[in-house]
Amino acid sequence: MTDLRRAGCRLGAYLLPGDPTWLARTLPRYYDLLDVLVVPVPADGLGWTGAPVPVAECLATVHALDTRGIVEEVPGTWQDPQRPLRADTAQRQAALDALVGRVDWVLQLDNDELLPDPAPLLAAVDEARALGLEAVEWPMRVLYRRTARHVLEVCADDGGPFHEYPGPVAVRAGARLVEARRTDGPFLRVVVAGDRTSLQVRRPPGEDEYRRVLARPGEAIVHDSWARTPAEIRRKTRSWGHARDTRFPAYYWLRWWPSPVTWRWQRDLHPFSHGLWPRLRRVPSGGLVGE
Repeated sequence: MTDLRRAGCRLGAYLLPGDPTWLARTLPRYYDLLDVLVVPVPADGLGWTGAPVPVAECLATVHALDTRGIVEEVPGTWQDPQRPLRADTAQRQAALDALVGRVDWVLQLDNDELLPDPAPLLAAVDEARALGLEAVEWPMRVLYRRTARHVLEVCADDGGPFHEYPGPVAVRAGARLVEARRTDGPFLRVVVAGDRTSLQVRRPPGEDEYRRVLARPGEAIVHDSWARTPAEIRRKTRSWGHARDTRFPAYYWLRWWPSPVTWRWQRDLHPFSHGLWPRLRRVPSGGLVGE
């Protein structure tokens, strides 16, 4: 039993039904911890940009894994072709709102984020509760491209381990979201022991940031960000909340597609944030938790 359970803290989560690629692997990592799992379902079958998303495929996977009958669908319409990130945030907020009064904290892990071990994250949530904070950020390792024998992973300038912090993965029920899953309240940023190279760690803590070194390298979430097939990448970028942040066709052909050959020389390769992803390293296929 976790400290959260002993403290009578109810845990929920929401899941966005637009990305089925890794869902059958990622959801079971935290499903057994939940009291409720909310799925905000686009009634029109369209994503944030107005492009079709594989809602039915996601729902089939979710219901097949829902052995305890805790899944609740919340229908709605969330699209804004001119400002897709705004629609992204609204869909997440609708899911959070559906959990108010039913749980105390909410996991907001994306479908391509694999949590190796939930126990350290739950311990961080317990600490955030004790500090009166609103959210918990957890470090992530970013996978960029798969080949038959290798995986390209984002790394530091010197080729060493790299972590990013794309936003809270746990929030207090009733939180208000800004820019997808971020909040504008005080939060706990958990840092991996020994991490001194990640962009967010090099910066001094912000006014609302409480920073703690509470994670080991193997406990970081494995983010299968762009580590997909070409068809999956094209589908992702058509409906992504950041679809208007950069010229994705050019990025796809000039950066992502040739990376199995050009990875040694690629630098600063995040699609729209300068300095966030320094470079790539190649690791054997099957050598990561997310494989």
